[in-house]
Amino acid sequence: MSYTYNVVGIGSSAGGLAPLKIIFNQLPPDINAAIIIIPHLLANMPSNLGKILHTVTGMPIMKVEENTHLKKGVVYVLGEGLVMTIKDKQLQVRPREASEKINKAIDHFFISLAEEAANKSVGVVLSGAGYDGIEGAKAIEDKHGLVIVQEPYTAEFPLMPQALIANDHPDYILTPEDIAYKLGKHCR
Repeated sequence: MSYTYNVVGIGSSAGGLAPLKIIFNQLPPDINAAIIIIPHLLANMPSNLGKILHTVTGMPIMKVEENTHLKKGVVYVLGEGLVMTIKDKQLQVRPREASEKINKAIDHFFISLAEEAANKSVGVVLSGAGYDGIEGAKAIEDKHGLVIVQEPYTAEFPLMPQALIANDHPDYILTPEDIAYKLGKHCR
């Protein structure tokens, strides 16, 4: 599928709220991108992530709980208990199965993002305690997309960024402030 704008996937887990707030506070609201946030959420716990981010950005924010057509300039937040992929400019969701004990929502999305948007795909991995995102980042790089990882020393839970750095070669390892700057510059 051909894109005239970037499609940015941001994966976060434990400790991801603080860097998300910094990034969205500093991102230009006219960014030439659609941004999709894939947080690790408890299936039975309602999330207020979209409402929280609304306090730091003027960009429209939409919680994705059903299949949704992608639009440039919108921030999409994956709903709780779901796994999301992207195909034909549509965010497609399904329930996370009970057998999926290890949350791989970031990998699922990034792998589909790489196939969908190729060199217009951007994957960002923030604070977290797991290993999610490694395979997806490799898929994005294979399609000549951009991969950015939060600098581990700035992460409340550095394992997820450290694991990606140890098992892959991200394009950039940056502080949340520098992630916002890089995304703004890359997606204009």
